[in-house]
Amino acid sequence: MRVTKELQAWFDNLRDVLETSYLAHEEPWRQSGMSGPEERWIALRKPVADGIDRSGSFLDIGCANGYLLECCLRWTAERGIHLLPYGVDISPRLVELAKQRLPEVADHFFVANAFLWIPPLRFDFVRTELLYVPAEYEKAYVEHLLRNYLTPGGRLLVANYVEDYPEPGYGGFPGNHPTVRILDRLAELGFRPAGFRDGYDPVKGRKVRVAVLEPAVASCRTAENLP
Repeated sequence: MRVTKELQAWFDNLRDVLETSYLAHEEPWRQSGMSGPEERWIALRKPVADGIDRSGSFLDIGCANGYLLECCLRWTAERGIHLLPYGVDISPRLVELAKQRLPEVADHFFVANAFLWIPPLRFDFVRTELLYVPAEYEKAYVEHLLRNYLTPGGRLLVANYVEDYPEPGYGGFPGNHPTVRILDRLAELGFRPAGFRDGYDPVKGRKVRVAVLEPAVASCRTAENLP
């Protein structure tokens, strides 16, 4: 895909904003985009791990400092699931932190723009968010991931960390679609998730929903809360 100057400027701004915000903190969860104490991080991020149903490879798009990968390794191991972690981020500085966090798999981290990148291998599980691209590119982005990132039978985990939030667009960037409900937004784009996993932060009343897309059924199934 040809990238216009305007689109490249959007991605450059995204990188600069996230670097500045994340690197201003020392707590690993805040370096990965979550404010507040670690208990809230667990409540709002564990549903990503809950969407992983078997051992395999796992790519975190927008991996930041690698803390979500580290946590998912631990959370899935509690269920007897073993993951081979990979990460990609648009920020070289954040990727360097991820390599330091998981030095045994440092060569599994990539500096790239997932919207344009073709990975060197495919993955059993891939996590992403729609806010990584402007609204008009969301459909193309999801299609790109389903077509180029997943192994046969793989799962794309699309997280919305502000599910049902009363302020549409909160936490997003200029040009993002103000997604309130991830299943509704994916339906608007022509996708039908195979299921979803939910999380809840009772302190601030925040919800998270992680939609699970499976390429073979992404356009024909009604989503269910996965067991």
